[in-house]
Amino acid sequence: MYNTNNTVEHSFWNKNFVLLIISNMLLYVGVYMLFPVLHSWITVRWGNSDLETSLISALFGIGMFLPGALNSYLIDRFKRKNVCTRSILLFAILGILYPYAEQEWMLCVLRILQGALFGIALMVTGSTLVIDVTPSSRRSKANWVFAFSGALGMLVGASAGLFFSSLVPLNSLIYASALLSGISLLLVSMIEICFRAPLEPPLFSFDRFILFRNIPPGINMMTVPFILGTLIAYKNDSFFYLCVALGFILFWFMPRAFKVKMEGRLMVIIGNILIAVSLYVLSSCGGIICTYVAGVVAGLGIASAMCQYLKIMIRLPMHCERGTGYNTYQLMWEAGIMLGVNVGCFICVSYGCSPILLSAMLCVAGVLDYVLFTHRYFQKRMKDRISTIK
Repeated sequence: MYNTNNTVEHSFWNKNFVLLIISNMLLYVGVYMLFPVLHSWITVRWGNSDLETSLISALFGIGMFLPGALNSYLIDRFKRKNVCTRSILLFAILGILYPYAEQEWMLCVLRILQGALFGIALMVTGSTLVIDVTPSSRRSKANWVFAFSGALGMLVGASAGLFFSSLVPLNSLIYASALLSGISLLLVSMIEICFRAPLEPPLFSFDRFILFRNIPPGINMMTVPFILGTLIAYKNDSFFYLCVALGFILFWFMPRAFKVKMEGRLMVIIGNILIAVSLYVLSSCGGIICTYVAGVVAGLGIASAMCQYLKIMIRLPMHCERGTGYNTYQLMWEAGIMLGVNVGCFICVSYGCSPILLSAMLCVAGVLDYVLFTHRYFQKRMKDRISTIK
């Protein structure tokens, strides 16, 4: 069990873990509330098309991958909590600079730098601090809760950005985003982490960055955030995303015994069926009630599939690779969102139609990939590990 301040943390929901979860959710809200706001602002200020603006926004996702080879060096050479707080601080400061970007290249640089800092903050919290403050027997659940809080924060942030963008000036939303990042920083600074002597790691490595064993199931998993990204590009209804978030919450409160006993393939199949049903409702019914029901159903489906994919990606890693495996999941989830937003925007702009058909095809492709390849890949890897131990 994890020891902090010479006391053993027996509780899963201990103070440090709760602070991390709230901090993660607030950081995600602050990040994603700016996406719809900046999209409108860039389009108006520089006259960019929706597609060009989406590509500029997507630089944020590319930036998240840039510091990856330095991750292990940063957290082993310096204090982990300091790396996290300083990354969030710089992230907030750069966010305040958006109104002062006079040229597009300045905006691009800000997006890339913010993405890199966000990636570092997520790596330190999700793949390191969460593990440090959780009892060893509950770390899988801790990773799931942390991922859940991030997805929930993303949806709430997108909803808040869409809702307030027409009510308050851009500067006010930028300062609100920076304030949320500041509160997130404060919460992380309150976490108590035991002393760990600095190491002398290599400057560049894949540790805490990408676990290649997780890439095949990660590619399959990306179909889920990709579909969510296409919905973000397609639906400009703030309440719709709150309904998706409600679907996540409903899944969370489903009986634990039901979720534990449900076979992995069934989780993914049911999840994708629910997503497909929500897509059908969105495409065939134009009413507000239908739209919101579709949002709740989509949230249930995304959470169901996400639960199984995350389970695979945190069980595949060998000893001491859990952090790397979880960071791989986080990066591929964010990459899926960014790709979905851009492809969805491209379809809407270039072809004047919704990306619903593409999303439905991805549901089918995702299920087939999981049943025919990913599930077998996972089982084989786990059997090989058991054989090696014996």
